[in-house]
Amino acid sequence: MIWLVGNKGMLGRELELLLKEKSIDFVGTDKEVSITDLNILYEFSDSITKKNKKIRWIINCAAYTMVDKAEDETSLCYDINVFGPQNLAKLACDLDASLIHISTDYVFSGDTDSPYSEENPKAPCCVYGSSKSEGEDLVLSLCKNSLIIRTAWLYGRYGHNFVYTMLKLMNQKDHLNVVDDQVGSPTWTKDLANVIITIISKAEIHYGIYHYTNEGQCSWFEFSKEIYRLGVTYGIIKNQCEIRPIKTSEYKTKAKRPLYSVLSKEKIKRVYRIDIPHWKLSLQKFLEEIKRDGEVL
Repeated sequence: MIWLVGNKGMLGRELELLLKEKSIDFVGTDKEVSITDLNILYEFSDSITKKNKKIRWIINCAAYTMVDKAEDETSLCYDINVFGPQNLAKLACDLDASLIHISTDYVFSGDTDSPYSEENPKAPCCVYGSSKSEGEDLVLSLCKNSLIIRTAWLYGRYGHNFVYTMLKLMNQKDHLNVVDDQVGSPTWTKDLANVIITIISKAEIHYGIYHYTNEGQCSWFEFSKEIYRLGVTYGIIKNQCEIRPIKTSEYKTKAKRPLYSVLSKEKIKRVYRIDIPHWKLSLQKFLEEIKRDGEVL
C-alpha cells in the first residue's frame, strides 16, 4: 500500500487521480494527519496495520511553499518542511517502508549559468530554500530507503500557480511586467506524478537524490509569452495584453530568489530510463486540457 501525504495539494491531487486511474492501493491524507506530530503519524500508521495492510511507500507532497511569507513565518515553515519530513523518515524507517520526498531548486543559490546536478553543493538564499535543504538532509540521514526528487516551477490543475495567475491577469490587464532575469524550467504536475508512479513501479529501486523538471529552460518573461500565445490560440485569453520584461531589481520581494535554477535531469533519465517532455509541449497539453474541460479561470 502507498501512503500519499499531502493529497490535497497541487501535486498530491494529481497523484491521487493517477493512483485511482491505475487501481493502485493507496490511502491519502492531508492536514487531518499532521506530519508535525510524530504520535499522530504513528497512530495513523497503526490504523492501517490493523487492517492487515503494509505501507510500502510513503510519498510526501506536503510542504510550506509560500516563499515570501516564510521570511516572517519561519517557525511554521520549518515545522512543515524540516520537522515534518524528519518525522516521516523516522516512521518510514520503523515501518521498513520507502519514502519519496519532494524538494526544490531553491536549495541552490542560483549563482551559476549551467544546470545543477544532484552533486552540486547546496547554498539556499532564503528561508524557504534553507528549510527544504535541511529537510532533505534529515530524510537522507534517517531513512536509508529514501528518494528525494527536486523539482521547480510547478503548475497544474489543482491550486494556485503561475500559469493560472497569468491567464487571469492577461484577461484583465492591457500590459504585464514580468521578470526576465530569473531562469528555470516550468514543470507540469501531471508529468511529475507520472514519473513518481513509474519509479515506485520499478522492480529495482535506486535510492538517493534525483532532479526532475520538464526539459528546456526559460525566464519567467519567456514563460509568460508562451502562456499568452497559447492562451490566445485556444481562446482562453480574449484580451490584448502586452508582456513587458523587467529585471528582478525592479520587482521587489521579501525573499531572494535564485536567478538561475535549471536542474540537470541526466541522472534520472539514465537510472530510471525516463523520457522527459519539453516544457512548451507540456504547457500546450495542459492548456488543451483546461480548454477541453471548460475550466473557468
